[in-house]
Amino acid sequence: MSNNPSTVNSQDLYLAVLPFQEISGGDLYSAGLVMDIITDLSRFRSFQIISYDSIKDVPAGQWTGDLVQSLNVDYLVKGLLRYHEHMLIINVELVNARHQRVVWAEKFTGRLDDLFQIEGDIVERIVGSLQHFVEHDVLSQVRRKPITSLNAYECWVRGTQELLKGTLAADEAARSYFLKAMELDPHYARAYTGMSLTHFNEWSCQIWDRWEVSQRGAFEWAQRALELDATDHVSSAILGKLHLYSGDYDKAEVLMRRAIALCPHDAGNLLQAASALVFLGFAAEALELYNKAKRLNPAGDDSMYTWGTMINFENGHMEAAIKEAQQVRGKGWVDFPAYVAAAHFYTGDYEKMRSRWTEFLEQFSLKINDGKPADNHAALQWMMNVNPFKGPTRLVQFWNRIGEGTAALQAAEKPSAGPLYPNSFLSDGKLWSLAYQGRQVQMADRKGLHDIAALLARPDQPIHCTELANTRVLDEGIELIDVKAKRSYQRRILELREQLQEAAVYQHGQETAALQEEYENLIDHLSKATGIGGRTRVAAAGIEKVRTAVTWRIRDAIKKISELHPPLGRHLEASVKTGIVCRYSPEVPAEWIL
Repeated sequence: MSNNPSTVNSQDLYLAVLPFQEISGGDLYSAGLVMDIITDLSRFRSFQIISYDSIKDVPAGQWTGDLVQSLNVDYLVKGLLRYHEHMLIINVELVNARHQRVVWAEKFTGRLDDLFQIEGDIVERIVGSLQHFVEHDVLSQVRRKPITSLNAYECWVRGTQELLKGTLAADEAARSYFLKAMELDPHYARAYTGMSLTHFNEWSCQIWDRWEVSQRGAFEWAQRALELDATDHVSSAILGKLHLYSGDYDKAEVLMRRAIALCPHDAGNLLQAASALVFLGFAAEALELYNKAKRLNPAGDDSMYTWGTMINFENGHMEAAIKEAQQVRGKGWVDFPAYVAAAHFYTGDYEKMRSRWTEFLEQFSLKINDGKPADNHAALQWMMNVNPFKGPTRLVQFWNRIGEGTAALQAAEKPSAGPLYPNSFLSDGKLWSLAYQGRQVQMADRKGLHDIAALLARPDQPIHCTELANTRVLDEGIELIDVKAKRSYQRRILELREQLQEAAVYQHGQETAALQEEYENLIDHLSKATGIGGRTRVAAAGIEKVRTAVTWRIRDAIKKISELHPPLGRHLEASVKTGIVCRYSPEVPAEWIL
């Protein structure tokens, strides 16, 4: 990499997270926080992360030009931790190391008595912001450079910027950048992902008379990208969308959930996942992901707000859907005005409903019907065909109103939602009836279900593991469990990422498969051994056996629930915290019949 401060000449950007300065004088919490940030940042494909071992001995809060030169990095992340009364305050800066200027800075706060709970949120927000502002800073440097002087990564950044314009001309311009990136580096997976995105744009919302050609192009380029980099979340999301619109719902769900797991703190990735899951029938989960994406990217754009409109609509939040729609500056996708019209239908504002529906007919006539005037029947039929709902949709009543019976006939062909059940967790002594999001399943009795029911009965209240186990323990000495093991796992995960990239470049198929298996096993093991945000669960010497037993039976019960009722399993996995103190803190408010 060149040390020329005016350019970024490497295909890869390098970023170092320096030890955070802790005003209290210690570094126990700050060291763990830095490790968690490094681990989560390593999921992004936009830059390479310097290992913790390379920077752990740098004095906290200090960096010099010599340090930048020795690390040979493009960006530095610095942090300062301080305590004020009952609050933890963390100041974070992203510094362009070669220009020695601050690119972004923000302050994060949380209550000390909830320290481990807030860490996950802080790490999530820091990581999401860093990824966004690094790419924004690179774009500001390369925007005016001729294509002949760009490197592969810079071509990727310029190409993705063109894609955001959403026009055919911009798609063609984006292709020129991605093809140039391939010319510079034939093994640069992101260039192939970019080519897939250009075809996906055409396929999903633009050239309707070339639907199959664009679909095939999007699929083939995404497949080639994954062959080069099996951990590319963007290509996984593209393939998931393609399978969704092709009606292969099971495969679509697998790929979209894989994309989330690969990169859970990328706002754009979460938005793509949310937009797919809402069609698959997971409206509540889609809304959770959408709200997280908004939290990670508060600036927002038309793409975010259009999907926010649709997702809130399918959750029955009509006023929220209309509010999201009001933030859209452009026209959105072709049938976006129809979704807004449907929201106004449910709120009883029929004048605005008719106005928005007329806007949809104009869009449909211009972009779909070759400029010919369109009637309600043709527009409705197209809208029903193009929206890939796996099950029922709230649009049906609106379609009936607009189509005067035509829509009702067509909508009847969609799968039935079946009987709806309120959220419940009930036992008759031998059998449990569990219901969530309108779906009910039954399970044989097991101890973990009793523990979960007790937690559901007291939401947001801590319950000691001995209370759940109905056990009395005398020894109350508490200490943290194997922090060193956690750090060792995190370092190995970073090493495996580097080895995977190297193996992919040299096309070592068997080696890549073995490394990928170890990588995924470690990620899975670490996620099970830690709480949200990478927090290590706490243990006590005298109650360790009780804690272990209660944790195991709760997690075992959730695993069994997930097999029978995936939405309920995911809700419990995200909302139930285990350890010495257990707690049910619902990410989405839920009332239970117990």
